[in-house]
Amino acid sequence: MARASTRTLRLPVFIHAPPEKVFAAVTEPQLLTRWLMDRATFSAHKGAMYAFTWEGGPTHTGTILDFVPGKRFTISWSWPGHETLKATKLRLSLVPKEGGTVLTFTHSGFGTTGPWKELYEGSIRGWTYFMMNLKSVLETEHDLRYPHDW
Repeated sequence: MARASTRTLRLPVFIHAPPEKVFAAVTEPQLLTRWLMDRATFSAHKGAMYAFTWEGGPTHTGTILDFVPGKRFTISWSWPGHETLKATKLRLSLVPKEGGTVLTFTHSGFGTTGPWKELYEGSIRGWTYFMMNLKSVLETEHDLRYPHDW
């Protein structure tokens, strides 16, 4: 059996919030900054460009490849510092479920050799953290990036 030439990261998460609220949180720039990054440019339509910037960190830019309001979107994902690597695809899709929404986060197109190993492993850690932060922000209004004074 031949080894796959690419890998995919798939993270489904149940969020106790209606699909409309979850979709807004993953597509509206002012809401994206509440759980994911420091600055966002995102025009909600196919073919538009986006930019996600982390203070003191990278800026990811790319194109919105697919956009179905309230249901899903797919973007190209570049790798700052690894410009020779092919862009991967990041897809977020929502399905209503009793009491909330299942948000499935799929990041595909990771290679299996060279710098891809580190990028894939870092993406597993990073996206898991940010999906849990999104859940926390929508369910409790607590951003895990900033500690509470207990």
